[in-house]
Amino acid sequence: MSASQNNLTLTLNQQDANGVNILNRLIGAVTYGGFIGQFVDGNLTTTNPTSQTFPSTLVTALQFYFKNTHATAVITVTWTHTTGASAVVQAVSPGGVLLFWNTAATSPIAITALSLQSDTANATFEYFLGG
Repeated sequence: MSASQNNLTLTLNQQDANGVNILNRLIGAVTYGGFIGQFVDGNLTTTNPTSQTFPSTLVTALQFYFKNTHATAVITVTWTHTTGASAVVQAVSPGGVLLFWNTAATSPIAITALSLQSDTANATFEYFLGG
């Protein structure tokens, strides 16, 4: 087995106004036999962009899960991918989730740097980086 088995299990469910399932799609487990995974439960103490530190053995992140756990803050996620270009990926609303989950170690697309910026000081979040 790999040093870090990074698994993501997804179910997509849509209901009509009466609570009847219109769509119930089990996407299942998206797995990657990687070498590291790191979960962060964090707080952005200022409204300045804040670089996030990768684990020392992680050069490129193939998996990224992010959740804005703050009640009112909007947190903007910016990352640099393997082509070297930094890009604002998404402004994530309170309770919102952003997900990038690649399963191929040979993929040319991965995250090499990550920054978070909130419109409110002391914004809380959680994320997982894996590779």
